[in-house]
Amino acid sequence: MGNLVLTQQRHVPLLPGDVFALLGSDGSAGWLFGADYDAMRVGALVRFDLPVNPADPASPTIEATGRIALLDPPRRIVIEQHAPWPGTVSCTMLPAKDGSGTTVRLGVEVPGDAVTWLLRQRGYDPIEERAAPGTVRIGVLVSKSGPASIFGATTEKLALMAADEVNADGGVHGRRVQVVVRDDASVPDVGAEQFRRLVGLDGCRVVVTNCTSAVFPVIAKLARRLGVLLVHTPINEGGRYSPNVVRLGERPSAQLRSALPELMKSTGGNVYLAGNDYIWPRVMNTTARGLVERLGGTVAGERYKPMGTRDFSDVIEDIIASRADVVVSTFVGSDSALFERQSYSAGLRDRCRTLSMAYDESTRELTGGDPARGVWATFGYFQEVDSKHNKDFLRRYRERFGAAAPPLSSITESVYQAIHMLASSGALTKDFVLSDLSSALRTQWKAGKKRPLYLAEAVTGGFRISPH
Repeated sequence: MGNLVLTQQRHVPLLPGDVFALLGSDGSAGWLFGADYDAMRVGALVRFDLPVNPADPASPTIEATGRIALLDPPRRIVIEQHAPWPGTVSCTMLPAKDGSGTTVRLGVEVPGDAVTWLLRQRGYDPIEERAAPGTVRIGVLVSKSGPASIFGATTEKLALMAADEVNADGGVHGRRVQVVVRDDASVPDVGAEQFRRLVGLDGCRVVVTNCTSAVFPVIAKLARRLGVLLVHTPINEGGRYSPNVVRLGERPSAQLRSALPELMKSTGGNVYLAGNDYIWPRVMNTTARGLVERLGGTVAGERYKPMGTRDFSDVIEDIIASRADVVVSTFVGSDSALFERQSYSAGLRDRCRTLSMAYDESTRELTGGDPARGVWATFGYFQEVDSKHNKDFLRRYRERFGAAAPPLSSITESVYQAIHMLASSGALTKDFVLSDLSSALRTQWKAGKKRPLYLAEAVTGGFRISPH
């Protein structure tokens, strides 16, 4: 299927330079003008609401991300779109022939991947080839759209890279590994439907996901009902053992113990807890409350906002009024980036330190340079880890996807690791026994828990890791 290009054109009664200056601040000039970015430069990350039909101003929208590929002010900007599908978005500003203003022309390249994505999100599935004989399919459920979509493009790339590496090494018992990627849209109902399709239509008996814990409980229940293995890879709140579910990510108590005592010691014991309103932030903050009290501090306040929130002024005002020394933030994805930008604008960074529990490299990049500086995070992996193994890993990633590929982080690298763990488990046979594969993964995870959790501070261009 060839690519389609959809266009929208409108007249704006301003000169091209004035129209160009509206990018990122005034959606009245066109849907791209409401884009969210930190810097107008080539390579900068951009988040925007893409109309399902760009030619229709009343069209429903999809949260999309990309990077500025071309910048020719005040005439043209081109964005390489990464999620929920790869493509190109362009905006051209031409002086009106009658001198009355500017003609703004917005264009969207719609590849075959976009059509497939749109059909799947509406419950339809294009005809696809069945898995070839001698192939084992692993489902990958990821947020390619919605508030957690900033992790989506990297996750998909790393899943494909891991499968290619496994296959180059002979596959699994001589069988080729194929990953099938679907989008949960950061929404539980959508995640459940796409999980069913991974199992029922795509034939996946194992599904790897770094979905949020808002989506996780729904698909975990489905994994038990359908008799498949769900491998949940990112930071999570933990839970009871189940042979159908393996959770690999960092846990609240370990993350908090590695960071909170040091930050409280260097600032003060008045701690404010704020985050999105679902299970992981609430478990994290319950754990934080207990640790703060054991360390002799006090919890100055606790607030939650739904995912997709755009205005955090009420929470920030409450934090300032509380005279908090430390903010423990459990906002996720684009919510986290917006919260930190607004905190910076309100002068919060000068008043207290912020420990953001899901603040990875992609979130730091979306937040932007100055607003991100001084935010602390703790994970088992950072792109900046100085080791030969990590340098080799980064080199392979950049060689495969290019120097402008989105950054790596613990939240995305965990999917790569999970696919390699499945391949090396010895239990992923043609007719594997679910309990054997689940047990083999748990054994590997327990061995991996010995790797340290790093405490790092966001700085210009990345993170500075604190010495152990």
